[in-house]
This record gives sequence, C-alpha cells and structure tokens, in this order.
Amino acid sequence: MKKKVIKKSSNQNIKCHKWLWLVLAFVLGGFIGYTTHYLIENWDGFFVTCLDGTRPDKNGCCAGEVYTDAGDGWMVCCPDGGDNCFPPMK
Repeated sequence: MKKKVIKKSSNQNIKCHKWLWLVLAFVLGGFIGYTTHYLIENWDGFFVTCLDGTRPDKNGCCAGEVYTDAGDGWMVCCPDGGDNCFPPMK
C-alpha cells in the first residue's frame, strides 16, 4: 500500500508568512510604543539637576538641604538653618 503525500499549496505558506509578519509588527509596535511612553513620562527624571549641576541624592534633595518630615506623611527638603522648604525632586 502506498502512502499518500499531502503537499501544502504555496498559497498556504504565503498566508502563514503574512500572519507571522503581522504578529511581529504588532509586537514590535507595542514595544516601541511602550518605550516612547516611558521616555515621555520620565523625561524630567533623566535630566533633573541641582543648581550646582549635580544630581539630587536618593531622597531628592540637593547638597546643603536636609530631608525633613513635615508631618501628615509629607517629606520635604529644607535648606540648612532655613525654613523655605519644598517637595523633593524626583
């Protein structure tokens, strides 16, 4: 008894490749969109600097400022010996 060989038509292969490209384009587009959104939302965080040109410390305060509890869960940066406090930089 001879086995029957079933061949795929070339049209089926082309349709399969079209779906593959469509899925890859969708995934790549999602990745580019997410990355762009992240960069736009965090743009200031990449370039925030203090007046002396340095980056804030881990709390968001510059040199010469003290990370202080202002009460009710608010944390602020206050200059040494001053009362002109402000929210920390992110």
